[in-house]
Amino acid sequence: MSGAVSLLETVQALLERTYRMRTGLSEVGRFVIGDEGYRRLYRDLEIVTTAGTAPGEKIGARTLVRETPEGIRACIYYPDDLIRCLESHPPQRGLREANVDAFAALVEELDHLLCIAERARDDRPLTLLELELHANVSKHLVLARFLSAPGRPLDERRRVWLSYQLFHKGTFRDEDVDARARYRDAARFALRLLETLMRLPPAGRIEILRRFHAATASAKLELILGLAA
Repeated sequence: MSGAVSLLETVQALLERTYRMRTGLSEVGRFVIGDEGYRRLYRDLEIVTTAGTAPGEKIGARTLVRETPEGIRACIYYPDDLIRCLESHPPQRGLREANVDAFAALVEELDHLLCIAERARDDRPLTLLELELHANVSKHLVLARFLSAPGRPLDERRRVWLSYQLFHKGTFRDEDVDARARYRDAARFALRLLETLMRLPPAGRIEILRRFHAATASAKLELILGLAA
């Protein structure tokens, strides 16, 4: 799993640098469990919140959060199949049908963990919509970086392919009506922000992304709507 840990550290560094995150997390692999770890650690524990991929997805990766007397505890569950997929088809060697879903799931859950850690450190609230919205933006940013040629922006063909893979090919099958609405809203607002960012120079994109990251849940939506107006 060393390759997967190295990939995690690469993505963590990219996200923390882009947003100027202050998570306080080091050796992020310590917060990752696989199939056996999930069975051993969580079968008898009450998980108060599960923030993860939309229900029904085959990948099954998710961020597990629980309350303890010492405070919030969180970790990421990556199924063994997901790790094997990324080790067999390393994203560093290119994104394609064989690994795009697995890599998107890896990025999404890592983004969840980093956001939860930073908000817990700063004693600030974090809504589920905000968490999903942030992860949708981060997935596109990271996967676009891996998909594009070094030092060059993503071309139109790859941009359309990536947008389809992340936002259009799946369906939200959660039985909870509110959860389905949350996933749809998160994707819709993320797309609006990403479309706005494409029209800005690189320095402007970074500024907006950092404002977006630092904002509260309601301020994030106001920022997106204001930029798109």
